[in-house]
Amino acid sequence: MMKPVNSILINEADNVATTIVELQPGDVARYQARGEIVEIEITEPIPRFHKFAVLDIRKNELILKYGEVIGQAVHDIGKGSHVHVHNIASPGR
Repeated sequence: MMKPVNSILINEADNVATTIVELQPGDVARYQARGEIVEIEITEPIPRFHKFAVLDIRKNELILKYGEVIGQAVHDIGKGSHVHVHNIASPGR
């Protein structure tokens, strides 16, 4: 039996997804992309409705959600890590 999705990738260009449940380290986030279910192991606590990286994001790389820039990484962010105000800033800061 396939496990249900628990996260949403809003735009195929996004490098973050949003979880619809609280996730803990070791949990698996599941979202649909290009017609398939993608699974990512979570590496740190992610509160409900918060973002996590769907791939490794390098320092100064732009954060994309909705297919639009929502910030810039202030340090490297690993795949499965929480993406929030503690590790992103306005671009050019």
